[in-house]
Amino acid sequence: MNMTFSLIKKVALIAAMAVVTSTAYAQEQSTWDQIQSTKKVRLGCAQSEPWCFKDVTGSDEPGGIETNGNVYRGVAVALGKDVADALGVELEIVETTWGNAVAGLQANQYDFMFQLDATPQRALSIDFAGPVMWYPVALLVKNDFAPTTWAELSDPKYKLAAPSGTTFVDVIKKNAPEATLATFQQSNEAIAAFQSGRVDGAASTGPMADVSRLRLKTGKTLVPTPVVARPSSAGLRKETDSRWRDFLQVAVSYSYDTGRTQQLYEDFLAFRGLDPKTAASTRKEDLLR
Repeated sequence: MNMTFSLIKKVALIAAMAVVTSTAYAQEQSTWDQIQSTKKVRLGCAQSEPWCFKDVTGSDEPGGIETNGNVYRGVAVALGKDVADALGVELEIVETTWGNAVAGLQANQYDFMFQLDATPQRALSIDFAGPVMWYPVALLVKNDFAPTTWAELSDPKYKLAAPSGTTFVDVIKKNAPEATLATFQQSNEAIAAFQSGRVDGAASTGPMADVSRLRLKTGKTLVPTPVVARPSSAGLRKETDSRWRDFLQVAVSYSYDTGRTQQLYEDFLAFRGLDPKTAASTRKEDLLR
């Protein structure tokens, strides 16, 4: 009886090991081979304009991408479609959050995600291709706000808002140390403080400031000089097979170098009814000239 029970345990153990081995083998298929076999590439989408958002208006304007019964728009969506078209595969959009971005890539929930800044901390967990674009640190201010430089802003009479723990806090402390700094947990809280008149300016990226003034229908995007610009990249899984990473690097570099990425950003602004000429550029060459 003990021998029979022992034999059953051994058989069960072997079967379990076979399942684990089979699962591990499936997960070890490289992203490149996975894309080629499924004829599909998956883009992680944290809904946030101008990068990626679900269009529920039913608009038939160009630029919308339909996937899983939904229509998505934004710079990241359009770039993702370019990548899929170059590969000759279908683009699938997988909704996620910024907080889950790295974990989702690691768990093979999607194959790449745009607008992930390449930091040493993130580089421990995922790889990057880019820069996809550059963004200036900007302030959403009133239309008649006079200062244009960090030196002018470095005055206690100017109260500037920024989300705590972000690059914007560090930039303000370094470039306008005498300004009165107000920190908030979320970006929308900083925007709300500006809207209510509690602060003179809310710090964000240039594109996010553009989107905010679109929503508020007031204010302007101020990029204080000297310009502080940061690169943004595409995140992807770490793996030994470099074909997907190499291809994505070429794809995003090509889009940037040919001006395609900037054009897609301007197309988004035009779709939302904002004159692209009033917006901050996403090109380092324009920002730092």
